[in-house]
Amino acid sequence: MMSGADVIECRKVTLDDYDEVINIRKDVYDGLDYLPALYRTMMTNHIGYVLTLNKKIIAFESISVIDDGESIVGRALRISKAYEGRGLVHQMEDFIRKDIAGNSRLKHNVFTTGNKTIMERNLKVNKGQLILQKGILLYKGDISKVVPFLLNVDMLTTRILNKDDLKKLMTSKLDTDRLFPQGRIIVDWVPYRLLASNVDHFFNDFCHILGSGDGNSDRIECMTVAVGYTAPKGIRYIVEMYGTFTEETFSDHIVQHLKRCSTLDTEHINFSLHYETGKHNPDTITKTMHQFNMNKSDTHFTIMYGVEEPLDLLSKY
Repeated sequence: MMSGADVIECRKVTLDDYDEVINIRKDVYDGLDYLPALYRTMMTNHIGYVLTLNKKIIAFESISVIDDGESIVGRALRISKAYEGRGLVHQMEDFIRKDIAGNSRLKHNVFTTGNKTIMERNLKVNKGQLILQKGILLYKGDISKVVPFLLNVDMLTTRILNKDDLKKLMTSKLDTDRLFPQGRIIVDWVPYRLLASNVDHFFNDFCHILGSGDGNSDRIECMTVAVGYTAPKGIRYIVEMYGTFTEETFSDHIVQHLKRCSTLDTEHINFSLHYETGKHNPDTITKTMHQFNMNKSDTHFTIMYGVEEPLDLLSKY
C-alpha cells in the first residue's frame, strides 16, 4: 500500500545497485530475462535509472545513446508487480526526459518490438516511422543432445569478426547496402544505424559475430551477429542473419554458434533467429537446425518491427 507520507524519488543507478535492481521482479520475459547477465556490461555504455519508494528500488529502465549521439534506446523497463498501474513508470520517464533534455544532439527514440499493436500505436500516436521488419524463428534443444552433432565439424570460409572488421565494413557503402538493405544492423534487439561509432556498443563478453566470404578476398558475403548468455531458465541465444547464405555457410555459422552455447554452464538452449523475409528461407533454416537436434518451437511473436520516432514525443516504451 502507498500513502501520502511515502517518499518517491528517481535517480541514476550504480553497479552497487545490482542486487536490488534484479530483485524488482522475477517473472520477466518468461524466465529469459537478460538483465541479470548483462546489467554490469550494459552500465558501461548505458545510463540506468530507478524509481524508489521510501528508498527501496521498485522500478528500473536503462537508456543508451547511439548513432553518433543522435538516438536513444530504452531497455529493460520493469516495475515491481505490487506497484503496477499507479503511474510510477510515467513518473520515472518524466525524470529521464528532464535528465537528457540538455543534450541538444539527440533527435530520435528508436526501439524494436515483436508486438504489432505497440508498433502501430507508436506510428500513429508518436508520429514514428517503421524502419525495418525481420522474421523471428525460435528453436529449443539441450546441450547434451546437440554437442554430439557438432563434433569434427570445422569452419570452412567462416571466421570470427572483430571490432576492426566491423568498423571497416561500416565505412563501405557498397558492403553495407548489400548486407543491410534496411539501413540498420540489429544487435540483441537494438537497431543501430550503419556507423563505425556504433561498433563499440556491439562488443562485449556476450557478443559473437561471424562472417563468411568467397575465400578469394576479404569481402564478407554473409554474417551472423549473436548475443548469448545464461538466463534463469536456460541459455538465451539471439542471432541476426545478414547477407546471402548457402546451405553450407549457414550450417557452418550455426555450428559455431551452438559450440558457443556449449561453453555456457546451462543445459537448455533457447535459440532465437531473426532473418530477412524474402531473402532467407525459413524452411532451409529449420532443416539445418534440425540436423543439429534443435527443434522449432512456438514463439510469442513472428515478426520484429523497428520504429524510429521524434524524441520530443518520447514513447512510453
